[in-house]
Amino acid sequence: MRIAAILAAHDEADHIGPVLAGLGPFGLHRILVVDDGSSDATGATAAAHGAEVLRLESGEGGGKGQAMRAGIARLRSDDFDFYLFLDADGQHDPADFQRFLDHLALHPDTDFLIGSRLLDRAKIPPKRWRTNALGTWTLGRIAGVTWEDSQSGFRLIRKKVLDRLELRATGFAIEMEIAMKAADWRLRWAHVPIRAIYQPGPARSHFRGVMDTWLIAWESLKC
Repeated sequence: MRIAAILAAHDEADHIGPVLAGLGPFGLHRILVVDDGSSDATGATAAAHGAEVLRLESGEGGGKGQAMRAGIARLRSDDFDFYLFLDADGQHDPADFQRFLDHLALHPDTDFLIGSRLLDRAKIPPKRWRTNALGTWTLGRIAGVTWEDSQSGFRLIRKKVLDRLELRATGFAIEMEIAMKAADWRLRWAHVPIRAIYQPGPARSHFRGVMDTWLIAWESLKC
């Protein structure tokens, strides 16, 4: 089974190194970091850790959605089995990827695996979890799929599933657009428990809570 990882990164020079180092033992087919107009050494740090780097200039716009679509477009012509997505900011523990592999070993027909922070929700800022839960419940009802953590960026998706989706969303809406459009197909879904990692100190997430949750819902329905 060949797996290619895509990490969208913006100004993550201080965090992306440990993330890539954590993926190293899994022997992935490819690891692509899409440097979304960073003003720091994100791209150089990623390259130093052996990742391929695709640089998007800061004036191109589109945020995480554009970065993920650019990464998918770069890898689509290659021959592998699954796309792996995870955030580059250290809020996911790469070691948890073993849980995805363990699930696939028992259920090899699974098409779409989502890392779920449900069991670790006490570590997630309450306001962030409430907006996540609202968006997850609302869009899940529309799609006819029960999701636990729709805004999780830690995902493993079968390549033949993702390659047939036309994606247009920008920003954080891209992840929900993928799930909503994939829900139109008869897929085998799975939720894999993962750790929730939030560093002490001022929040540095690019996610804007209620505003981005509303945009995710709107863009997912529009797309």
